[in-house]
Amino acid sequence: MLFFIIATAFSVLAAFGEPTLLAWMAVLHNALLASIYSMRRPAKNRNRTGLWLGLIAALIPMVSYPSKIPLPLTIFGILSYLLILWSVIVLGKSFGIAPADRGLVTNGPYKWVRHPMYMGELAYRCSLVAAGLNLTNLVVVVILIIIQIWRIKLEEKIIEGYDQYTKCTRWRMIPFVW
Repeated sequence: MLFFIIATAFSVLAAFGEPTLLAWMAVLHNALLASIYSMRRPAKNRNRTGLWLGLIAALIPMVSYPSKIPLPLTIFGILSYLLILWSVIVLGKSFGIAPADRGLVTNGPYKWVRHPMYMGELAYRCSLVAAGLNLTNLVVVVILIIIQIWRIKLEEKIIEGYDQYTKCTRWRMIPFVW
C-alpha cells in the first residue's frame, strides 16, 4: 500500500507541474489503487516473479512527456485511462500487483477482454509516445509490452477457473487480435 501512497504523492507533484486532465487522472488512478489495495482479498496463490514485473511496470516512466498532446491523442488517452479506472473498480478486492488468485472477475470490461486494465495502460502509454515520438520512449513502451505479456501468462496459470473463463471471453487484450 505504501507503494501506491508514494505513487499518488509523486503523481500529485507531477500534476501540479503539468496540470493536464491526463495528469490528474493519474492522481485519481493512484489514489484509487492505494485505497483498493488496502482492502484486497488474501491470495490463494501468488507469483514473486510477477510481483517484480508489476513493480517494474509501475515504475517505468516515459523518458520524456509531451508538453502538448493533440486533441485526438488526448481523447484516446482519456478513454484509455477510463478503461483503467473501470477495470480497477470492477476488480475491487481482487486487485493486486503480483499475479495471484484473489478470485476470478468476469464482469464489466472483463466480459469483453481478459486483461482490460493492461490494455488501458498500454493504450495510454502509446498515446503519450505518439504525442512525443522518440526512440527512447518507443523502447520503453516495447519493454512495457513485454513485461505485461509476461504478467498475463503468469496470471493465467494461477487463477482458479481461468480455463473456463477463456471459453467465454476469448480475447486477452485486443478484440479480434489477441
